[in-house]
Amino acid sequence: MSSESTEQQDGNEFDVAILGGGPAGLSAGIISAYKGLRTVVFEGGTWGGLLSTIYPYKHIYNYPGVPKVLATHIVSEWVRQAADQGVYLIRERVTSVSPDHEIFTTEGVYKAKVVIIATGMRPNILGIPGEDKFSRKDKGVYPYVTEPTFFRDKRVLVIGGGDTALDAVVDAHKVTDEIWIAHRKDEFRAAETTVSKVVDDKMAEILFNTEIIEISGEAEVSQVKLYNNQTDEKWTLEVDRVIVAIGLIPNTEIFANMNLEMNGKFIKTDIDMRTNVEGVYAAGDIVSVYQLATVAAAQGALAAHNAYKYIRKPYWNGTNP
Repeated sequence: MSSESTEQQDGNEFDVAILGGGPAGLSAGIISAYKGLRTVVFEGGTWGGLLSTIYPYKHIYNYPGVPKVLATHIVSEWVRQAADQGVYLIRERVTSVSPDHEIFTTEGVYKAKVVIIATGMRPNILGIPGEDKFSRKDKGVYPYVTEPTFFRDKRVLVIGGGDTALDAVVDAHKVTDEIWIAHRKDEFRAAETTVSKVVDDKMAEILFNTEIIEISGEAEVSQVKLYNNQTDEKWTLEVDRVIVAIGLIPNTEIFANMNLEMNGKFIKTDIDMRTNVEGVYAAGDIVSVYQLATVAAAQGALAAHNAYKYIRKPYWNGTNP
């Protein structure tokens, strides 16, 4: 059991158990504890989720009240605030959850009156030859500019056309001038301000209607094979780094036995962040097609507020959920 908790002393039963220590989970934890609920947040990886593991050096420009903040800084503030509120922060990976709110982790079993699912998402993969091989041990394939020194003066190819891909171009451009961005469509879907910055400042050579079909090299990436889906042309491009920024996949596998109603690949909730399972809420990237830290934090707070109403049934609530 993690040294970050005093769980053995206080028992394994909680009012609210939050699964996931990203923006939604930490926000839910802060609000739950603030309202006087005995609250635990489980995180099997790194506090902050993707903000810490993939975007630690990324600056967030659209979080209200904080015009520009480093991802790792805002995460550390969330963690500190949660700890100050008395949230139990337990570094254990959740392996399964029962419909009656038993939480099984790699190191123990816990019980809660309410479960808030905030397990977030993970980077999507292409599934092409060479991708898996070079994604390990810093051999050249990354989900983002995770460590700027790895990209300094390197030839970088970014795959994707959304916000993450265009942001990756901007961050890579801080340490290298040789950048390409390949997108299978003929138009980007990222924020117009970011697109304009990339295009106007000529940060990268843009390859529309282009797909990557193979990554190759010896010890590290040295070249990729590209394909134009309009002309059927195939060619080889020599690069040192490949950033695969093609979206995210919700982490829902461990909830297979709960019969959660899904909305496509996302967990379906109502306006109060309730799922179809009694006493189970969900928040953040796992429920939303709009992946922003501010959205996740707001949904986490809303889930916690409604969890409070569910547990305490305050007189001012009127009709309790």
